[in-house]
Amino acid sequence: MKIRKIAALTGTALLVAALSACGGGGATENGTGTDGSGGEVSSTPGMTTIKVLNEGAVSIGVGKLDDLFAAKEKEYTDDGISLDYTPGSPVETFPLQYQKIISEQLKSKNIEVVTEDWGWGEPLIQKQTAGFLAKNIPDIIVGETQMPGFAQQGLLEPFPDEMADEIRDTVSPAAWKPMEVDGKIYGLAAQPGVSSLFWNKKLVEQAGIDPDKSITTWQELRDNVKKVTEAGAGKFYGGGVYAAPNFGGYLRYGALIAINGGAFADDNGQPAFNSAQNAETVALLKDLNAAHPPGLMVNNNEGSYFDAWNKGQIAYLIDGPWRVQESQTAGLDLGMAPIPLSPSGKAANVTIGAAFHSVPKDAKNKEAAFDYIKVMYSEPIQQLVADSNTRSPILKSIGESKEYQEKHPEMYLHYQAMSGDVMGLPTFTKDNSKAWQIWGEAVVKSIMTDGDIQTLLDEAQQRAENVTK
Repeated sequence: MKIRKIAALTGTALLVAALSACGGGGATENGTGTDGSGGEVSSTPGMTTIKVLNEGAVSIGVGKLDDLFAAKEKEYTDDGISLDYTPGSPVETFPLQYQKIISEQLKSKNIEVVTEDWGWGEPLIQKQTAGFLAKNIPDIIVGETQMPGFAQQGLLEPFPDEMADEIRDTVSPAAWKPMEVDGKIYGLAAQPGVSSLFWNKKLVEQAGIDPDKSITTWQELRDNVKKVTEAGAGKFYGGGVYAAPNFGGYLRYGALIAINGGAFADDNGQPAFNSAQNAETVALLKDLNAAHPPGLMVNNNEGSYFDAWNKGQIAYLIDGPWRVQESQTAGLDLGMAPIPLSPSGKAANVTIGAAFHSVPKDAKNKEAAFDYIKVMYSEPIQQLVADSNTRSPILKSIGESKEYQEKHPEMYLHYQAMSGDVMGLPTFTKDNSKAWQIWGEAVVKSIMTDGDIQTLLDEAQQRAENVTK
């Protein structure tokens, strides 16, 4: 699961698909950006205008930030929502306050921001691929699982050494470690997530288990989910982790793979599916599957799985920090702890819900773009993140403070999980999507059938090697 070098972008089919996807909201030739409908956004005289791809969690619209504030403020005012953000304020106001802080700090350096919406997931990857190939790319791009691959391909600008040193000293590893290649940092996430273990105290107590006691080992997890399933008698189940053959599954049980010393790929970007450590982890997944309603654990509809959690139908869950607030909204009495360890395992995690911001090699305003990223880990932005209580701050001075520990105990647990051995999902050297598909199919078959796990992983290894070499 370490970062590795991979081949450069190739493939005319991907290029054609990507270019056809680059519709409205893309970059313009003069570098001023668009308003999302193809209309040009003009630069303010004397200002450097940088183009930034939207991050959904903090988006307030598409266009020049200053032009978006008035409309967004009116929307909140009309809805009776106060614009004065204080701890505990409605989460709706968070994006506005976030963007205002960025805008105000950059104005002091004569920098203004134009946001562009290129979508998310596969459409975003296609547009970014096209932008790299055409050398027509915003000053800051954003993404999740694809970003380490872009760094490995040499498409991103490394952070200036002085800035990188400051980040290593002051910022939690989860925010930058997955974007480190050969000692250089290529991206930063202002509010990344990693997974923790959650449990529904009511269901656990009904199974005769102490609801206030956390569990620390895989065997305890196995035992507890079995007890809860038996106590539920078909009305509720033990649960465990989402394990569908998609990135939602890989991101969550990837933490278990990492804890047990396994990996999805080796240092050369080749599949590492059939290790003994991976077989042990898949065996755990198989046991956890027996503590779910039939088919739920591997259901490709991620929403169905987490809907079952919110309805109190499963007791244990490995997921990101947003689970705290969502569970409180659903009226669940929640327990939270680090993910249990295997017998020979060590604490480790995989970033999830991490929107990494990077500066492309072909960006036109690199210095101003890095100034934007510096604001992302500044104290005002990170204090706002801390006060929101939906993610942990990445700034060590806030996350490790006694005040934060006392005010936000659940999020402090999440902060601690961000500070250990944290990595991102790997990118395979060739035909990345097909390699992941082969892995996902092997895991589902291991979970849902009586086939020998090691044999199934051996077969998947051979198939994947035929694809990636």
